[in-house]
Amino acid sequence: MDYFKSTRRNITPNSRLVEDLYIDSMSLVELVMALNESFAIELPEDEVAQWKTVRDICTSIVSCPHTMS
Repeated sequence: MDYFKSTRRNITPNSRLVEDLYIDSMSLVELVMALNESFAIELPEDEVAQWKTVRDICTSIVSCPHTMS
């Protein structure tokens, strides 16, 4: 599923989720679920709520301990 309404070449670490990539709340929920499953992690809701850019997502994934079995 495409979560970002933009071409891949237009997405950078500094791309803003809402303003540049037009992510709505439903797309964000779907994205978080897909990331949790793909990386076998559980991203904290309070951290997700602070995401503004693609870089924020990457930082969360890298810093998240593998909590799911």
